[in-house]
Parts: sequence; structure tokens; C-alpha cells
Amino acid sequence: EKGIGKASPFNKIRIFDETKHRPEDIRVTFFRDSASWCPYCQKVWLALEEKQIPYRVQKVNMRCYGDKPPSFMAMQPSGQIPVAIIDGTTYGQSNDILYFLEQNFPNHKTLKPPKEHEMTAQKLLRLERTLFSAWMGWLTSGGGGDSNRFKQNFVNVLTQVDAALQDSGGPFFMGKNVTIVDFQFAPFLERMAASLLYFKGFIIRLPNDTSQTQFPAVNKWFDAMETLESYQLTKSDYYTHCWDLPPQLGGCSYEQAGEPYEKAINGERSILDGATRGSWELPLQPHNGGVEPDWDWCHSDNNGAKREAVERLTANHEAIVSFAARGAGRKGMPPVMAPLSDPRAAPNTNMENGVSAVLRLCCMAMLSSSSSSSSNDADTIDKDIESRMVKTAELIVKEGGQDYGEGIVSSLSYLRDRVGVPRDMRLPAARQLRAHLNWCIAKILDAME
Repeated sequence: EKGIGKASPFNKIRIFDETKHRPEDIRVTFFRDSASWCPYCQKVWLALEEKQIPYRVQKVNMRCYGDKPPSFMAMQPSGQIPVAIIDGTTYGQSNDILYFLEQNFPNHKTLKPPKEHEMTAQKLLRLERTLFSAWMGWLTSGGGGDSNRFKQNFVNVLTQVDAALQDSGGPFFMGKNVTIVDFQFAPFLERMAASLLYFKGFIIRLPNDTSQTQFPAVNKWFDAMETLESYQLTKSDYYTHCWDLPPQLGGCSYEQAGEPYEKAINGERSILDGATRGSWELPLQPHNGGVEPDWDWCHSDNNGAKREAVERLTANHEAIVSFAARGAGRKGMPPVMAPLSDPRAAPNTNMENGVSAVLRLCCMAMLSSSSSSSSNDADTIDKDIESRMVKTAELIVKEGGQDYGEGIVSSLSYLRDRVGVPRDMRLPAARQLRAHLNWCIAKILDAME
């Protein structure tokens, strides 16, 4: 509750160490987006965590998925986030916030580059903006010759970034220690790796063998960033990014080379040669078949990920059931730009008992498979739990009929597709939940045949 020790995206207050800080002494209130989509919020979040500056959190919707409260608009008329109130003064630009966090908290860890390397840092920050522009140009461009030109420009700039990392001696942009330069690059390099794979079929990050990549230093930089608790806390997954970017940017352009990666990231089809199964089906494949690196730093095995998913489902069970039932309910009006957000939607309350029963079995399935002593059986669900799920699916269809069965499937699918990282849980837990929801859905579909 006080945000002591290791952080959580659910913290409303962050103390770090109660022997050093008290809630009443907090000098920073941080306004960030509710869904953890905003890259500019991520920069500030990273700095607060890395510097261990105590702060309070106020969550605000982005325009693409909801309204902002009048109190926030009165403080920030543009509606832009992030905003931070530091020592009673309001700052409404991420770079201003970063500057004053450094200036006002001299006794905390510094993120400033060494004084003798300030010119190098300025060049790198200009390079970051050049990379951002090159990414935006390609991601939002149409096909044909223009796309090839934008692609080549992006590759040229990313090659410069890789060279800069190599010249620094790494693994970070200024050498062995993380600085504000890394936190300026991080939100956008993270989104580039996801979006360019999904929309363009362009590979930046490889799960294991960095000798096969054009950008070995960038891959090593990602590995180094993932050792930082501040980055582990704020990091998202490819699926979340590839669905949250288009409504923020007004659309992204597809190229055919991205299609197999799009299907793998969306859970529709594994990318492995000859695969006919979905990538969100049990047993889960390491690194999603080679598409996205597993978060090995997150859990020592799949069991911890399953327990995390169960904890998140059970901590707010009634609200999650109601949320899922929106999938069989009425869409909100007026709609919002983000396809995975519908804050004005109304749930179909007739589905809630059935959804609740299935989610309980989903949790039991994850717990039963996590108790397996054999790593080979890590995703094997207990036969008794499987039998109960089959009987529940048959009862849903027998007692409720085909329409009711379809409503339960729509509700479970609605929930599955809206598991956000890091908003709801971390990637390993999200993968387990998505796959186990698909297992439940499959049993109901079988009963409907």
C-alpha cells in the first residue's frame, strides 16, 4: 500500500524505504496514463524509480480511450500527460519534469551524464530525435517506393545508434552506467522493436543469438535495461504496443512482410514453420516461437507466472467478470479511438454467472498445472480440472443454448484481448492467462458443435 520495496504498477504511493521516507513528506505527484501506454509518462516513471524519489500517482485517461476529469483539465488545459507537481509547482512536459527531478533532488542518484561527456550526450539526444522521426516516417507511410525510402532511412539511423552504443563501450549509451540518455531512448526503442515487426516484418530484437542481428549493440542494450528494476516495472509487451500505437498516432501502415508476425503477436498462428496452432495455445512456445524474447528475469519458471495471473484475476474477481461480460453486451456511445477500450460499454449481466464459473476453473487450471513437479508437464492441466471444465461447457450450452454459449465465448475473448502489460500483469503472466482463456474457450466451442 505504501509502495515499499519492489514496485508495482498498482502503487498509488511510492515510498521505497519507510525508514527514510514518510508519506506526508512526499514532494512529487505524478500524473500518468491509466493504461500505461504513454511513452512520455514512461520516461518520467523510469526516472522516479531509478532515482528512488518518493511520489504519489494519479492516473488519467489518454484521449484515445477516455475522458479526462475537469480537475486535470483545469491544471493542464492542453490535456497532455505526463504532468508532475514538484514542491508545489506544476510541470507539464516530460523533459521539464526530468530536469527538475534532477535539480530538486540532489541527494538522490544522479542520471546526468559525466560532465566531460556532456557534448556526447547532447549528440545522442539529437540522434534519438532523428531516430524517432525516421521511425514515424516508416511506420505511418504507405506502401511502394516511399515505404522503401522510409525503411532505408530508418535502417541508416538505427545503424548509427548501434554504432554509438558500440563506441560507448556499453552496455548503455554513456558506458557502464545508465543515464537520462538511456531513458530518453527506452520508450521509443521498445515501441520500435514491437511495431516494426508487427506492421513491417522488420526484426530489431532477437531472443537469444545476437550474432544474427544487424544491431548487436542495441540488443545488448535491451538486455542491460532489463536488469534494471525501474525498466522491468514499466516495460510493456509487443501485443499491447501494437494495439495502443495506432489510436495514438492516427493509424499505422501495414506491409505484407509483417503478416506472419502480426498473427503470432495476436495469438492467431505460431510463426514456426508448418505450425497450424495458435501462438496463444498450450503448451506455450519459448519466446512466442522466436518472435518476442521471454522475460526470463521476471519468473524463474512458468509456475510463478501462472500464480501471478491467478492473483490478478482473483484480487478483483467481480469487477473482472463484469468487465468481461461487456463482450456480450452493448457497445458504448460515442465510441473511442482505441479498439481495445470501450469505457462506456454496458455488460450483459446475464453472462456474469457463467463467466464467473469459467474464470474460477481457469484459475484452478493454472494452479493445477503450476503444481506439476515435471518441467515437461509445465502446461499440463490436471485431468480432474479438465473434466470439470468439459462438464461446465456442456452445461452452459445445454442449459443456456447456443446463444448463451456464444455470449460466454465472446465475453472470455473480450477479456483475453484486453489483458494489458504492464497495466494488468507482466508478460509471462499475461501469456499464461491468454492461453488458459483460449483453453476454456475451446472447451465451450467443442460443446457447441
